[in-house]
Amino acid sequence: MAPSLKTFRKFGFNDGQSQRIREAIRHYELHHTGKRPTNTMEKINTIMDSNGVECIPPGHNSRSPEILYINEGDSYMTTVLFVGGRFRLGCWGDIVERGNYD
Repeated sequence: MAPSLKTFRKFGFNDGQSQRIREAIRHYELHHTGKRPTNTMEKINTIMDSNGVECIPPGHNSRSPEILYINEGDSYMTTVLFVGGRFRLGCWGDIVERGNYD
């Protein structure tokens, strides 16, 4: 499920961006669930005018999932993440700190 507009606002996204990102996520959820959302993340990267889509491979336990994210240039800056089969808003740095990554 796509993050709500309220959640996007909470993290500082403007309404236009939020709606376009949610539309991209909904399209993925309706037509491509189960596949890696590379194209969807590329669309979101364009909407956010960011630095590309990057991936952190899974670590060594369940607290260390693969993280696909929009690169905002700072590991602690809020961005769009795809973790555990779901789209989320947050920073990948926090996840890596809690997990068991190399």
